[in-house]
Amino acid sequence: MSRLKLIVILFFVLIFSGCSIKDTNAKLVPNSELKSKNIFYVVLLESDKRNIAKMIADTLVEKGYSASSGTLENLPKDSDVVVTYEDRWMWDLTNYLIQFDMQFRNAKNFYPYVAGETIRTSVVRKSPKEMAEETITTMLNKLEKEKND
Repeated sequence: MSRLKLIVILFFVLIFSGCSIKDTNAKLVPNSELKSKNIFYVVLLESDKRNIAKMIADTLVEKGYSASSGTLENLPKDSDVVVTYEDRWMWDLTNYLIQFDMQFRNAKNFYPYVAGETIRTSVVRKSPKEMAEETITTMLNKLEKEKND
């Protein structure tokens, strides 16, 4: 009987572990360096009906940065970093955020400093705010690591 239980448990572990993908990474653009304190501006996507831009700006403020969000036309002149993003949603009984891409760009010429990406399938899904935090943390850690190397 215990052998049958083990086989059943192993079967379910193999089935469900194959459905879970979680990946967060950041890529630094060579020869790009951010100042230690920056003013961030998150560019609102026209299709953003879930307040993702505000979520990103709030997360940056929570991390001690000055940040706001809005349309590209309203970009403040004192901004150092423009944040762009793309959110991809999937349906699995409910809508969930499967992929979140973000870039920190030079506010003067829009050249990227760093790009981050988080992918989470349905089994390991998180809220959009948690995925934004995860992506931002990974990007800031990558910038910090590069500065210290």
